[in-house]
Amino acid sequence: MTSIDEARIDPDVVESISALGNRTRLEILLALAEVERERKEQWPRLSFTELYDAVGVESTSQFSYHLDRLVGHFVAETADGYRLTYGGDKIVRTILSGLYESTSSFDDTAVDGVCVFCEASSLVAMVDEEQFRIRCDGCGSTLLIDLLPRSQTRHRSASEIIDSVGRRIWVTGMLVRGSVCPECYGWVDTSVTSHRHDGRTLYTLGCTCRECWLTIHVPLEVVAAAHPAAVGFFWEHGISVPELPLWEFFEFLITDVVTTDVNTLDPLEATVEFTVDHETLQLEMLDVSDSLRVAPVRADERCNTH
Repeated sequence: MTSIDEARIDPDVVESISALGNRTRLEILLALAEVERERKEQWPRLSFTELYDAVGVESTSQFSYHLDRLVGHFVAETADGYRLTYGGDKIVRTILSGLYESTSSFDDTAVDGVCVFCEASSLVAMVDEEQFRIRCDGCGSTLLIDLLPRSQTRHRSASEIIDSVGRRIWVTGMLVRGSVCPECYGWVDTSVTSHRHDGRTLYTLGCTCRECWLTIHVPLEVVAAAHPAAVGFFWEHGISVPELPLWEFFEFLITDVVTTDVNTLDPLEATVEFTVDHETLQLEMLDVSDSLRVAPVRADERCNTH
């Protein structure tokens, strides 16, 4: 994992960030993105003249100065013209999505699902400290905390926001299963923590990105349920996992639809079993060479374990 002591904030980084502190330069980036939206093509290129006309700076020399400050880190100069780099594209998306703005809130909203701690059907979705939370009004426990960017709340009602979070979490589970960071796509290191509550043991997969340091915590069963074999198994029994909010999935944990047997935590060696309509599917979860491996257990292997 990258440390602060490494070349994280060297002079090149400072210079690159400072290059963005100018309206004309941001307009150049947005102009290149606008062309992509209008033409509906990826990585379009504009000539110097086309880009100059799109931005509307008074003099070509002034425009050239600002463009030169962007070339390299945020804009690429090619034989066919100028285009956004990956970094430039990310800056544009940050501006358009309003990630620098405070997250919008909504009134506390009751949602379906059962608390994994007290088993009460009294879950509430809310925004607290710019984070999306699912809390049990029965025992006061917080079942879920997730990031909630401004762009996810814009143009959506409270119910639509809640639904969008429910769907996004499954995508996170799929990426984590492949050791991929859902934020920057860097390598994710995982560790498992057990939580004991009222005679029930729950397991959480802690995932930390080596590159951007994003840390998220996902129930072990969620990563297993995001595997194609599990998604297909549930689908055959009339359950669409990717459309099932995580807080509703929790009910499977207390009704033994989903059970987990952990042999070792470090390295992880566990089996997650799904049982619906008297049919079962077992998935093995192993930490192999700093990579999380999830795979179905063959029928002959299941027989040997019982």
